[in-house]
Amino acid sequence: MIRILFYILLLLGITGSIQAQHFSGRVLGTTTKQTKEQLPGANVYWLGTTTGTITDSVGIFHIPQPQVLPAKLVISMIGYTSDTIKINAVPAGSIEVLLKSTISLQEVNVESKQSTTRYSTFNPVNTEIISSKELLKAACCNLSESFSTNASVDVAFTDAVSGARKIQMLGLDGIYTQILSENMPMLRGLSAAYGLNYIPGTWIENIMVTKGTGSVVNGYESISGQINLEFLKPKEQEAPLFINLYGNHKGRAEANVHIAPKINEKWGTLLFLHASDVSLKNDMNKDSFLDMPLSRQYNVFNRWNYHNQKNFEAQFGIKALMETRQAGQTNFNYKNDFGTTNAYGIGINTKALEYFSKTGFLFPSRPYKSIGIQTSGKWQQRDMYFGLKKYAGEQKNFYANIIYANIINTTNHKYKVGASYLLDNFSEKYSDSAFARTESVPGIFAEYTYTHAENFSVVAGFRADYHNIFGIQYTPRLHMRYNATKSTTLRISAGRGFRTANVFVENQPVFASSRKVIVTEKLNPEIAWNYGISINQKMRLFDNEAFLNLDFFRTDFENQVVIDLDNDVNQVRFYNLKGKSYSNSLQLDFGFSPLKMLDVKLAYKWYDVRTTYSQQLLDRPYVPKHRVMFNAAYATYMDIWKFDFTTNWFGQSRIPNTSMSPAEYQLPEKSKEYFLLNAQITKKFRKFDLYLGCENILNYTQKNPVIAPDKPFGSNFDASMIYAPIEGRIIYAGLRMEIK
Repeated sequence: MIRILFYILLLLGITGSIQAQHFSGRVLGTTTKQTKEQLPGANVYWLGTTTGTITDSVGIFHIPQPQVLPAKLVISMIGYTSDTIKINAVPAGSIEVLLKSTISLQEVNVESKQSTTRYSTFNPVNTEIISSKELLKAACCNLSESFSTNASVDVAFTDAVSGARKIQMLGLDGIYTQILSENMPMLRGLSAAYGLNYIPGTWIENIMVTKGTGSVVNGYESISGQINLEFLKPKEQEAPLFINLYGNHKGRAEANVHIAPKINEKWGTLLFLHASDVSLKNDMNKDSFLDMPLSRQYNVFNRWNYHNQKNFEAQFGIKALMETRQAGQTNFNYKNDFGTTNAYGIGINTKALEYFSKTGFLFPSRPYKSIGIQTSGKWQQRDMYFGLKKYAGEQKNFYANIIYANIINTTNHKYKVGASYLLDNFSEKYSDSAFARTESVPGIFAEYTYTHAENFSVVAGFRADYHNIFGIQYTPRLHMRYNATKSTTLRISAGRGFRTANVFVENQPVFASSRKVIVTEKLNPEIAWNYGISINQKMRLFDNEAFLNLDFFRTDFENQVVIDLDNDVNQVRFYNLKGKSYSNSLQLDFGFSPLKMLDVKLAYKWYDVRTTYSQQLLDRPYVPKHRVMFNAAYATYMDIWKFDFTTNWFGQSRIPNTSMSPAEYQLPEKSKEYFLLNAQITKKFRKFDLYLGCENILNYTQKNPVIAPDKPFGSNFDASMIYAPIEGRIIYAGLRMEIK
């Protein structure tokens, strides 16, 4: 019944009325050097109404005409002075709005009042925008650590030895969340396990977190959500040199350098350099295993952009990565112990090389019309050993997407059509077995956006993809927004997604155990439907802005690759779903400012995530049913001092069945509840910032995270049963500096 309703709503969205009129414009920003830059994501709305929109990737907006003239048009953007324009009559062509950057001293205080996270009011898709200022509230060395102050995305360790982290959304692992780099697929295949660690936090301008299936323009793989990363842009950098240095008391050191030389009005470039090193052995619980691996990473990203100031824009770049990790027992020596049972060692070596390009053809006289072409290619290689288990994987990937955008009579009715192509070539070896496959997926898509003059908008999309192994796959999606009042926004969404599983790299914890890997049958693609509803309420509290956000999402799997750890403690079995598998997610967020410079956020989440394991419908392991987050951020005048404090409480979660293990190796059925507390202080000087922080202030760790550590080559060894941190308290310090 729910799917029938979805198709009815999809049809209604496509056949909406086409009577409203519109006009268009472009929003630009200026710096102290009077250079003009396009402003994507700027808010544009009619004063005193709920009619509004946001600018697209090149700063263009299309907004319905007001019902009564004259009217006032408000344009705002974080980091720029807002502007209000009185419109006496609808202009014949498009208008241009110029916003000034808020970089002078007297304007710093105004900028500091801007919320570091916000929910889009006008976007039909449920999207939370996390700014770079929010990322500065924590150490934020890489993307896996960027969500500690955000309630929508959860981060957890995958095992007790490799240091890998994974994200979760709506109670589902990050493999069901499509991670994009500026609307292009990014972390896929071999990068699924460690890809979060390869994106330094300082590279990121903002993060857009979308719950639900997202847009069909970006592909078919989104099931629980999309995380779109917007990286720093060349022409937006005021300082030609930025340096960030970080170190903690457990031997981790990192350095990030951004170089942005000024070329000319048409060309811009930005070079990112990253190096990190962990060289100190830590074994806090004295189980003879390293708490975190020794590692070394080098990461380079160079991006360029070109704009002919007329009708053509291009962006392109190249990335290179090399990382080595060594973990396992503290006395492991590769030269003497590799391939033997003298000591248990873990080694992970990763290399990757990739490029991307985006070109856009614009039509100045018709700013609503554009043609965009996206391409990317990636080669990555990962070689691993866990004790005597060995894995070698190589992936070659190519992606292309062409998008044509236009309107139907008025900008109340916009559409995008296009075609995409995805090519993946995998070559894997595990122990004595070799696996290889090539996935070739051409596809076509169409997306229609209808905006009512007052308070309603809908995005309806459909795509069809031909998978060379699994045949034609259809992906319908729908998002609707209704503003019941000026401050109350209601959204609903529904859609389908599918993906193919990479069982070895996506389930790496099974390597860190003595379990035997058994794939019982040919694994089919994972297919799921996602439905969601959300209410966002803005209000005034303590004479300041406040918000309340409530959302509920359900995900139903038609098929899923089941990872069964309950049937046999000596095996991990992979098979296609036989029964039900679903996720229910409820989240309540509340944010307010009790004092002028104090921001407080509270969030509660409830998860009900279940899968059928060997004919039993059980809770998914390591997914707490209840979570609570509290964050407080205080800043003095002009951000001279900043204080940030975050508390996360995690409820109980199910632990896989260990009743058949010897008594000394059995675990309880449920995990313990625990708190994680983090804090950071930042002092701003004239030319640099210093920050000092502490993670896991209470020094909470999971007891005995490695089962049978004294017999790592025995039948009971398991380092994958992780539900809590394995590192204790971490004290860190750092420096950020811009050289102008």
